[in-house]
Amino acid sequence: MQKELNRLIDSYERMCFVKLDNVTSQQMHKVRRDLIGKAEMVVGKKTTQKKIIALRAESKDATAADKKMCDIMCRENFLTGNVALTFTNEPVSFLLDTFLKYKIQAPARVGAISPVEVIIQAGNTGMEPTQTSFFQALNIITKIDKGTVAILNDKKVLSVGDKVDLSISALLGKLKISPFYYAPEVAAVWEKGMLFSTEDLSLDDAALNAAFSEGIANLTALSL
Repeated sequence: MQKELNRLIDSYERMCFVKLDNVTSQQMHKVRRDLIGKAEMVVGKKTTQKKIIALRAESKDATAADKKMCDIMCRENFLTGNVALTFTNEPVSFLLDTFLKYKIQAPARVGAISPVEVIIQAGNTGMEPTQTSFFQALNIITKIDKGTVAILNDKKVLSVGDKVDLSISALLGKLKISPFYYAPEVAAVWEKGMLFSTEDLSLDDAALNAAFSEGIANLTALSL
């Protein structure tokens, strides 16, 4: 593992931290197939990966970039949870496009953490009047319209970060609403001695090049 991880760090321009929460094995199979020859993805014990990066920073041949990488990994704690290290020389946009290609829609299962705001739209649900208890439990105002339940006003039932409970899961299921979408997600990118967040990835080329230049200058100063 140590030899392989060091090879990947030395061989590729960028190392991406990819979150795999709620990603299925079938999605991963398709993603890995598309990455052949363009990127390598490593999924393993995070404690082992942290130790390897720490040993790399402590070695006599360690560069300023190695030491900075170790410091940032420990401080930002990216090597935790369901994260894959993905190494590539391709633009980050290539990974983003590949991951989005295999995005899947999913229902709101009990216990899931909502990644988005979920709003039930006003209108006729097509449900029988005997089902009104589901709406009452969530304080959703309804009326009976032509023998079926109609929602009078839009109702937000989930905010980002909320945990899905049984009532919300059951109601969304009955309404045939699958509000969540899951795909591998690039959380951050380590490149040329700098760590870029998802917000940074939206910068244009000029801004990124300026950031790279600043990072290289800082690393040069550290090595003097």
